[in-house]
Amino acid sequence: MGYTKTYKDGTTPTVAIIGAGFSGLCAAIRLQTQLSLYTYQVFELEPDLGGTWWSNTYPNAACDVRSVTYSFSFEPNYDWSQRYAGQAEIWAYMRRCAQKHNIYEKIKFRTEVTAVKWEQDRQKWTVNYMNLATGEQSTMEADIVFAGTGPLRIPQVPKQFEAFEGPKWHTAQWNHSYDITGKRIAVVGSGASAIQVVPGIVDKVKSLEFYQRTPTYIIPRNNASYSSLTKFLFRYLPFLYKINHKLIYWSSEFTINAFSNKFVHKVPRLAATFFAWMHRFIQIRSKRLREKLTPKYEMGCRRIVVSSDYFPALAKKHVNVHTEAIESIKGNTLFLRDGSSQEVDALVLATGFKVQDMVPPKFVTGKGGVDLQACWGKNPNTYYGITCPQTPNLFFLLGPNTGLGHNSVLFMIETQVDYAIKAISYMMANNLSALEVTPNACKDFMTELDAKMKEKVWSSACHSWYQNDEGRVTALWWGSVSQYWRRLNRFHPERFVGTQRPEGLSQAV
Repeated sequence: MGYTKTYKDGTTPTVAIIGAGFSGLCAAIRLQTQLSLYTYQVFELEPDLGGTWWSNTYPNAACDVRSVTYSFSFEPNYDWSQRYAGQAEIWAYMRRCAQKHNIYEKIKFRTEVTAVKWEQDRQKWTVNYMNLATGEQSTMEADIVFAGTGPLRIPQVPKQFEAFEGPKWHTAQWNHSYDITGKRIAVVGSGASAIQVVPGIVDKVKSLEFYQRTPTYIIPRNNASYSSLTKFLFRYLPFLYKINHKLIYWSSEFTINAFSNKFVHKVPRLAATFFAWMHRFIQIRSKRLREKLTPKYEMGCRRIVVSSDYFPALAKKHVNVHTEAIESIKGNTLFLRDGSSQEVDALVLATGFKVQDMVPPKFVTGKGGVDLQACWGKNPNTYYGITCPQTPNLFFLLGPNTGLGHNSVLFMIETQVDYAIKAISYMMANNLSALEVTPNACKDFMTELDAKMKEKVWSSACHSWYQNDEGRVTALWWGSVSQYWRRLNRFHPERFVGTQRPEGLSQAV
């Protein structure tokens, strides 16, 4: 498809990209490669790019989808060392992509975007930001905004743990200055981060107290290394890499039916449940411990995790698994509901993220002065998680209802960015200063979304971070990646309303 790359007067829009994780990086690269557009600025809170993969440096941090599908389609990585890449390797890949496309020079690091506001009279966004090193506050005017802050960015830290007087930290803020060797360590939480960090520290600590509220379904990881020959063949016979990529992609896609509540689809879920049971039975010989680690909810309702070293770690003699709730904390001692207590040297919180806090209050002020967070409340109202009627020219990346439970989110990011690229090209071709989705298009999407979600196991009684406080699934897309791509493979101008640019309006060159 040919893209219109400038307005008729030869100018291009000014673009602000919030966040330099995979989403922001993809947006920046595709603006350059698809539209030859360089009039953009990236804002990043941290000292380097990477987002989740810069922040999460805890021991054993890794991706839980296959490496081959955890790279951009336009920047294949032939040198993954393992089937499931670790944090350092993923971060290195992201930096290579940024260096190749000269993205670093377009990023303002240690810069917090404090608010964005739509200026109706100027048909632009005002982006307020602050240099965290100096405290200096500045403003930028942007025609278009990409919000790529990501759902896994704000650590969830329950207030009760403020009472702990010893060293404590969240897994996303790992304290590398504290030596855990020979220490009594407590880990709270039993989600994906905990399942990785426990095997990563278990052989270093004197004792490990593990506090689990809800057990997780776990399937084997089988993390084999790629041989030098395999990497050589991938690089110099890239069709082999593409075949491997497609096989992994489609094998993941077919698992989406396992999350359906339809009777015909319960068979593969039962098979997967048995597979997880066998994995647990083989790795844990203690019946008492196995009972503690056996989920009591339907498989798929909460995130399924891949691991082959978690169960063996919990079975070690110096590890104690607690399922009773923590009632109080005094000093360095945790008191449980069953009357027991444990004194520890340090506390690790693997308590997840505030996924439902997608937009902070007064962060996005949209059309008509509406505060987007107040407008949405607990129920985001979007068009395919990308945009909404209140925010002309603003594109969310990995926004509401675009997460996945079965495949790589990088496919979703690419699809969203490419849709936005088509929208921007359409704006330039038709001399538009603003483009906003219609309320009806948004309503149609949300109506179908809610109906489809009722057919999925994610909507069942088991509560997870996929759901808001009302039990409505707001974090996940209901179908396969291919279904999402097919719906957004072309831009739909009939679902949007455009505003013509005033004559003589000056844009960035």
